[in-house]
Amino acid sequence: MVVAGIVMYLYLKSGRGGSLLARCYVRDVGKALSIAERLESAGLRPNVVPAGSYYMVYIATADLLKLAEKNDAVRKAMALYLAEKGKNGTPRQREIAKKLLQRHHFFLSSQSPHRLLDIAMR
Repeated sequence: MVVAGIVMYLYLKSGRGGSLLARCYVRDVGKALSIAERLESAGLRPNVVPAGSYYMVYIATADLLKLAEKNDAVRKAMALYLAEKGKNGTPRQREIAKKLLQRHHFFLSSQSPHRLLDIAMR
């Protein structure tokens, strides 16, 4: 998925309630901070954290959902990812994916409103 010209990858994080993140890894802290600046200029609130010998730049669920409301490509990428995890993920991933698909109405397709949810529920 591309956000503000940055290639990011979706990830379901298991925690209290579970969350969906978009993240990318870089080795250089300067590059991580420049990516964060670019995402901030797009109106997002990125986070930069060390991850082993890399730095992870990520966007939290709340910002991803705001972005998905505005951007069809992001919404589609998130919906397909959640549907895939809802169908083929671990039990915890299935639980989180179903919860997110049910909670946010804009993941429902206008042509077939329950298609993604049905795929995730199988």
